[in-house]
Amino acid sequence: MPDVREVYYMVTQQKAPDPGALERQQMRQVRSARTKRIGAVIVAAVIGIAAVALVVVLREGEKTSTPAHTGTTVTPQAAAEGVAHAFLRAFEAFDSKTAMSYVADGADLNHLIDGQVPDDAEGMSLMVGWLEAMGYKESNLSCRATATSESVGTTVECTFDFDGIRSDVIGRGPFTGSTYRFTVRDGKISYGELSWNTDEFSSQVWEPFRDWVRQNHPKDFDVMYIDDGGNYRLTPRSIRLWEQRTQMWAQEVAQ
Repeated sequence: MPDVREVYYMVTQQKAPDPGALERQQMRQVRSARTKRIGAVIVAAVIGIAAVALVVVLREGEKTSTPAHTGTTVTPQAAAEGVAHAFLRAFEAFDSKTAMSYVADGADLNHLIDGQVPDDAEGMSLMVGWLEAMGYKESNLSCRATATSESVGTTVECTFDFDGIRSDVIGRGPFTGSTYRFTVRDGKISYGELSWNTDEFSSQVWEPFRDWVRQNHPKDFDVMYIDDGGNYRLTPRSIRLWEQRTQMWAQEVAQ
């Protein structure tokens, strides 16, 4: 349509209409419509981007606010094996205090600590002190739970190899076939047993060293042994001699 102002002007001035007025009016209408369409497209695009961003945020929020449960349940058997391993790591490191932290009050350790001393913290200290003095080492330790009882606990058996009286220094050993046996209840050891396989160790190491002490240090023999050399004596003085004499003997044999 012609602009009203131009029509009014033509009527009042009685002049012929401007030939380009109609075309200018049409161009203004086309530009206005195009601008509106572009604005609508931009608005729609902004809304779409915002919607996508919102969905991403919500999905990320779900991932972080409700993580999947990845924990595993520890069985009584696995827990008991862990207690046995922890005790033996301390025992083999000659750390009696840490070893006893895995032992229940009133536990039966008579078959783990030599029966000539009490099966308590003091007896454990003497036991690991003697083992350290005579150069004791263990290897190839393997533990597994063999039985579980609600009233008794879980039985764990461990196999290992060992060196003693500095057998590793003189090239004899390690000696195989030895075992530990534990009962673990409520996260503590209530029973412990140590069984050394001494068949080869006795003939290759124990007896040669015993005979050497008897012959070369007769005054030390009764301090270091009981039962005429059948067993070691657990006293602070004996432990000191075990350290000194095993070092001397291993040095002589190695040379």
